Amino acid sequence: MAQQGKKPDPTRVAQRPQPADKTKVAPRRAAGGDKTKVAPRRAAGGDKTKVAPKSAPGAGKTKVAPNQRRPAPKKKEKNIAEELEDKDLEKKIEGVQEIFKQFERSLKTIGLYRHNRAGYQDYLEPTYRAFTAFLGQHESLSLHTEQFGFKYEKTFVYKNEPSEQNVAHKFYRDGVRILVFRKGLTDEELLNFTLICLANFHTKDYIHDDMVSLLWKQEFINIEYVVVDSFAVGAEAEEDARIEVEKIVNYLYKRLTSNSGDAVAFARISLEDLDIELEDVEQAKGVTIKGSPSTPEQKARVQLEMSDENEHKMLPKLVSIIFRVLEEELDEDLGIAISEVFTQLLDSMLIHEDFRSINQILRKFKTTTRKKLPPGNLEIIEALEENFASRMGESERIEQVGQILDTMPEIKEPQEVYRYLTRLGENSLGIMLQVLEKMERVEARHLVCDAMVVLGKDHVDAFIRRLQSNRANLVRDMIYIIDKLNPDGKLKIIARLLDHPNLAIRLETLQTLGGSGDEVCRAYVIKALEDSDLQMRVNAARLLPNFDLRVALMTLMAMVQHQDFSKKHPQEQSALYAALASTNTKEAIAHFAEVLHSSSIVHKKKLIEVKRALINGLALSGSISAFKFLKAELDIGIKEEEVAQAAERACTSLRGKLLGA
Repeated sequence: MAQQGKKPDPTRVAQRPQPADKTKVAPRRAAGGDKTKVAPRRAAGGDKTKVAPKSAPGAGKTKVAPNQRRPAPKKKEKNIAEELEDKDLEKKIEGVQEIFKQFERSLKTIGLYRHNRAGYQDYLEPTYRAFTAFLGQHESLSLHTEQFGFKYEKTFVYKNEPSEQNVAHKFYRDGVRILVFRKGLTDEELLNFTLICLANFHTKDYIHDDMVSLLWKQEFINIEYVVVDSFAVGAEAEEDARIEVEKIVNYLYKRLTSNSGDAVAFARISLEDLDIELEDVEQAKGVTIKGSPSTPEQKARVQLEMSDENEHKMLPKLVSIIFRVLEEELDEDLGIAISEVFTQLLDSMLIHEDFRSINQILRKFKTTTRKKLPPGNLEIIEALEENFASRMGESERIEQVGQILDTMPEIKEPQEVYRYLTRLGENSLGIMLQVLEKMERVEARHLVCDAMVVLGKDHVDAFIRRLQSNRANLVRDMIYIIDKLNPDGKLKIIARLLDHPNLAIRLETLQTLGGSGDEVCRAYVIKALEDSDLQMRVNAARLLPNFDLRVALMTLMAMVQHQDFSKKHPQEQSALYAALASTNTKEAIAHFAEVLHSSSIVHKKKLIEVKRALINGLALSGSISAFKFLKAELDIGIKEEEVAQAAERACTSLRGKLLGA
């Protein structure tokens, strides 16, 4: 009440009338900060707790005269047991500080060498050893998350300025208040936790995520956490609310650090969890609100954040709720309704190209079936899983997956797409082959082919039949799959394509057979030397030395010494000479000398063309013996000037190849 003669302060909050039975609190969201504020809980079994307005500063306090104050109590001396306990605690704290010392080093190393994914486990090895040593002695490591760092037993074991580089701050900002690491922590779990700590939420890969959603997606077994949602209620209850929430968090902390079988593995505190009654809000009249109203830009930002929350973070929460429902008693009608919900979730996740969450649902099905469930639930859950998987393999959804892969600028998380496709079952092979025919991107096609290798190991004939397709890309994919499956007579199956009408397919098949080095394929390469197409003959000549050199020498010598050799195309002549030079035999060098030293009055022009083809072939071979031969011939002297000039150019080219220029 204002004193007489003074004007009342217009900014003062009017006292709220005391309600008869229920708390009258106006809710509001906390602006900016991450402080969790809730009203006190209702008293069990009685009327709802009444929240009294705050008293004015200093009101109700009794002043104590200096001479009447109680003397400070003497500090109790510690006994031997307490001193030992303190030393044990100091040792624990030092152990946790060592863990985070190693962890900070590992984070910096991985941050510097993000490209070297194969080395991540090595970078984390010291941290993992420190974790394993501590957990081996103490079963669990429980950390309080604060804005500046992690606390263990009320002592900071990791501390830094609140920024994106502060791991604890990122968890605190998103509501994580407790982290618990348990004995049995695997190196893979630690790696996934580290990658979450390194997540950059300003990049497109994580723009729709937060620390909590990333923790949820990993489904850790030996890492547990408590999340507190940010909210606030009337300012009158602020101090009481902090105390109340602190009690709740401490309770969960004790439960999480328990070694009993019923320890809480995950907790999320929200306004609803605390049963706060928000009734008769109109009784809070007379409140004067201070501060400036929100600007249009701030409102737009909040709306965008809310839209982002609904679009990208609600689905994981919904999935978690549904699986909690599956652990309760179910009936057939509820099972059918949940089945429809899962189908809608599947379609929504495909629209968002979220293959990780789809695979997460499949894993959750497996995890749930291993739990202790009410009678009859297991059969319903297994039926839900089977129905969900069959929906994944329906033609329209496989076509949608193919379209997603073919139009993505970059395939995000290809391993998740691979897991999705391999879960479809062999009955989906026909649809997948049809989808594959329409796809253009090589990366996307190979991903689908890798999945079909897994699904089609007992259906090789389905791939062999499509080798005669006129679509070159499809034939290439079939060769890729057959090569991966490696059936009996694989090379004979692939050799059928040497008669394919598409020249590009024939050339690729010849390259595959010639590059294998299998003596069974030599006959196919020799046969290709007589092919009607020049490119086939040239490539066959180049590939022949990959097999037995003596056989290759005999075959090539017979061809270059044939009376009709001069009638062949110059490109084919050069290819045969290059292949012969690759054998590095004395017989080949002797034949080259004979050709260069030969002369003819009648067929002089034709002979010069053959000599030039020989020089070009030697240059193409990249052989040391060919270089030495040409160098020696140039030193002796070559009669024909144009042949000598070609030999000099060939020498220069060979020198560059041999020196790696």
